[in-house]
Amino acid sequence: MSIRKPNIVFIFADEWRAQATGYAGDTNCKTPNLDALAGESLNFSNAVAGCPVCCPYRASLMTGQYPLTHGEYINDVELNPDIDSIANAFGRSGYRTGYIGKWHLYGSPEGKRERRGSYVPREYQLGFDDWWGFECTHDYNNSWYYHNDDQTRHPWEGYDAFAQSRAAAEYISTHARDEQPYMLMLSWGPPHFPDHTAPEEYRARYRERDIILRPNVPPASQEMARDSLSGYYAHIAALDDCLAIVRNALRESATEEETIFIVTADHGDMMGSQGLIWKQFAFDESIRVPFLLRYPRLLGNVARTCPVPIDAPDIMPTLLGLCGQPVPASVEGTDWSPIIRGEVQPSGDEAALLTIPAVFTTIQEVGMKPYRGLRSSRYTYVRDTDGPRFLFDNTVDQYQMRNLIDCPESAAVQADLEKQLQTRLDAMGDEFLPGEVYLERDSLSHYLEANTPVKNVWSSPWEDDAKVTR
Repeated sequence: MSIRKPNIVFIFADEWRAQATGYAGDTNCKTPNLDALAGESLNFSNAVAGCPVCCPYRASLMTGQYPLTHGEYINDVELNPDIDSIANAFGRSGYRTGYIGKWHLYGSPEGKRERRGSYVPREYQLGFDDWWGFECTHDYNNSWYYHNDDQTRHPWEGYDAFAQSRAAAEYISTHARDEQPYMLMLSWGPPHFPDHTAPEEYRARYRERDIILRPNVPPASQEMARDSLSGYYAHIAALDDCLAIVRNALRESATEEETIFIVTADHGDMMGSQGLIWKQFAFDESIRVPFLLRYPRLLGNVARTCPVPIDAPDIMPTLLGLCGQPVPASVEGTDWSPIIRGEVQPSGDEAALLTIPAVFTTIQEVGMKPYRGLRSSRYTYVRDTDGPRFLFDNTVDQYQMRNLIDCPESAAVQADLEKQLQTRLDAMGDEFLPGEVYLERDSLSHYLEANTPVKNVWSSPWEDDAKVTR
């Protein structure tokens, strides 16, 4: 008798950094449901968003490709609706596919965010059988969705992450025992800013609370960081209760043990670390994300850790591999399912590719350049268009306060990582051209986000202390 293919529930939040979880040691966090899940899951402890910004991550999640291949390397670019998507791949494998929440792949071709409130035509829903989505909004208390080919705007009731989680719970209870397996994606908008819009009961928990900052938040950024983080953690506390809604539905359906259940995020947020805000930067607060995978049929119900730096393009092939299904030839990411199954052991040399092909908004405001880099389980190495930029040994410098670029004692490591990076770029055909070249090639130079003026050129708050020069 053949074993039924596993159901899949894939939840991803927007802008939830890996460090902001109770199980990762953040004492500001109150995430009992997430922590309980971590106690029964495989924790990808170095999971990253290699291109740490909303649309590039989502396009890589949907296609298994890197940003310069699928074309989404700045926000609000229209993703080709004919691309072979994760929904198409699972559909061909006999799965029913569903999507709930923020989409952000229809794009705004005028470059003015003009489609963010628009209906997303059915052909742009990338093959999902059931789609309850919206392009983009951060008004979590006045949010909406469209369903499949119905162009009527339907409101989410209250704080939208709760309503979306209840919709996911209903989907699970409806389809849990179908003969046909399902793959459901749930996309939460929080904890992405605005920071102070979680329901009052969650904001109240942090209103008078003393927020403990990471050591890499410099004095000039601490007041801003505490204010922002109080709202950020309130969102996270609300999402923790949203998570309980979905898990309870799985328990009640009696299918939790045979379901692949994943909680992750599209990227992180600096929140004052390194004197920076928001995302796009190659620092861990921006690139590292939670990634918990629970699959009791294969892994049991015990906590495990995997050091492999799984990235967005790897998710599609890894899920297909776990389900024993073929991976489309168009996919560029790595199938890590053999390591998850224990068939292969990590070598320690695995590394995620970090890439910002063209600067825009936040990273452009502080005068940083386009970059490529690697994030392994130990090192972060980044080269920008001016040359080698960052090298951190994250095992001894977890807050990335000592840049080892051009230090004599790290010369051999730097040379090896540079060789690895160039080999990776050569294999992908990535010429690492100036950002303007890509924007002009792809007719994106008119996008407002790509024309953000430089406000304050960033310099490391720690460089003098570390006695490290470039």
